[in-house]
Amino acid sequence: MDPADESSSIEELARVWLAAERAAVERGNEGGTEERARRSSAAFEQAVAGASREDLLVAWHAARQAQAACEMGSADWSDARAVSELLRVEYLASEE
Repeated sequence: MDPADESSSIEELARVWLAAERAAVERGNEGGTEERARRSSAAFEQAVAGASREDLLVAWHAARQAQAACEMGSADWSDARAVSELLRVEYLASEE
């Protein structure tokens, strides 16, 4: 998925960004992984900055549903939980 795709949901952008960060760490930033992580981070940041509080709540709930669909304790569950927690923090920060 291209992180610049404007039709992507906030939770999808979060998932792509965190996956890109993991890939960059695993590969020691080789093969363009660091640049992909940076682009993904920027796309997520832009989406969050333009999102309403309600948008962030909807994204957090969607991420929680994705997590609930995974087998608890699996790698997929752990990845989904990271997205859910990131979006929870973004939603809570939007109160300020």
